[in-house]
Amino acid sequence: MSGQLRNQINMTYDSAEDRIMIRATDQGKEYRAWWTRRLALRMSNLFVEQEFPTENSDSHLAPDQRQVLGDMEKQGAIQSADFDTPFEEAAIDYYPLGKDGILIQRIDVKVDGKVVKLVMLPADGEGLTLTLPPSQRYSFEHMLHQVMQAADWHLAAILPTTEATDIVTH
Repeated sequence: MSGQLRNQINMTYDSAEDRIMIRATDQGKEYRAWWTRRLALRMSNLFVEQEFPTENSDSHLAPDQRQVLGDMEKQGAIQSADFDTPFEEAAIDYYPLGKDGILIQRIDVKVDGKVVKLVMLPADGEGLTLTLPPSQRYSFEHMLHQVMQAADWHLAAILPTTEATDIVTH
């Protein structure tokens, strides 16, 4: 292996747990977090319903033109994303949240300019924050939908938005 480490995000479905494992690496550290079906469905719905910033959010275009440009941007980001490179497990030497990971109970979604931050929190203890610029957010959303399809979790399922939620947007 070369001395260069690559930051990566990986999602897999664990049928025994009936949960999604999200793994994120950063400078030789791997953070692991489990999402339940309910949480994944809510995040999937949020990505569809919520208007997040795009690379062209600040442009002078009309809203419908920005939407078309955003859709093109999303498609381009997904097509150019590297989904083929295997997740580099051998390079990991430290697991700040433990090798088993944490069960996420709540996600705070924060928008800072064009960046979306997913602050994933367990019932207690340290959580995990993913900072996603538009292109990485599109890739994350795409991976989530792919793993949900593999799990046979119905993407069309819309959860009521009136009940108390475990996803907070800022």
